[in-house]
Amino acid sequence: MALNIKSTETERLAREVAELTGDTITEAVRKALELRLAQARAERDVEIARKRQLVGRVQDNVARKLAGRTVDVGTKDFDRLWDERREGEG
Repeated sequence: MALNIKSTETERLAREVAELTGDTITEAVRKALELRLAQARAERDVEIARKRQLVGRVQDNVARKLAGRTVDVGTKDFDRLWDERREGEG
């Protein structure tokens, strides 16, 4: 699939990079996109790690607060929850 760049500034930048590096315009654009993709993936991975760490802290906090507690849930409890859910649909 061919790209049709309609931004004169983008075209100028691609040409300048190609001229400075000796790459073709296509190579310059490909390399720039590869660099940006690697950067975006790294940023995403850092954000995922941050969120996992946060979830882990929340899980630890909840586990500490619920330590030693037990919950006895029976069929009647599930039936009651199901009935409440259906009432909200009407």
